[in-house]
Amino acid sequence: MPEAPNTSALEELRSDPSSRKRFLRALGGGAAVSLAGALAACGGKKPAGNQIGGAGVASAQFGQGDAGIVNYALYLEYLEADFYRLAVASGNLRGRALGLAKRFGVEEQDHVVTLKGTVKALGGTPAARPKPAFILSSPSLILTTMNQLESIGAAAYLGQLDRIKSKQVLAAALSIHSVEARHSAVISTMLGQPISPDGAFARPLTSVDVTAQIRPFVAG
Repeated sequence: MPEAPNTSALEELRSDPSSRKRFLRALGGGAAVSLAGALAACGGKKPAGNQIGGAGVASAQFGQGDAGIVNYALYLEYLEADFYRLAVASGNLRGRALGLAKRFGVEEQDHVVTLKGTVKALGGTPAARPKPAFILSSPSLILTTMNQLESIGAAAYLGQLDRIKSKQVLAAALSIHSVEARHSAVISTMLGQPISPDGAFARPLTSVDVTAQIRPFVAG
């Protein structure tokens, strides 16, 4: 089916069952579940990111189109990967918390590598790495920050899914979103908090929301 020039990949999948079926076949289980959630959580037809400028009004520094969206995601992944590296190095984690921080840190760094390669493949220049500003003075504070970052990350990806033009980029975003959501669920369980605080459908965050929420974690 021909793709309208101002149609996002998510909207095409919503309106074309055969394309959606092929796409789902190529996705892993977790990402396929994320697609179902995205179709439910994101509204009706909207212009894609290529036409309205990357990841949104708070993200102009990351560039236009899909490359801008991926750079925006890369910026967040830099922050998460650095958080886990610093949390482990702090010496304030023990037992399961330390094991999760090490494992999640490796996964977030894998996201960084993948997203950097994707930006380059799209003809863009990877975003600069932010300087982190985390307070890591106690296990409870580290776990709380861990949960905040993972929740923001999952919601940030969800907020971009209906702006992406490329199905390849959409597939990568869905895959990473599902991992961020699982990280958040595990940490919420450890903290005794609800694993689905928004109910049946996760709440997406715009780039404006995300920028405001990560500001305390970025120096300068």
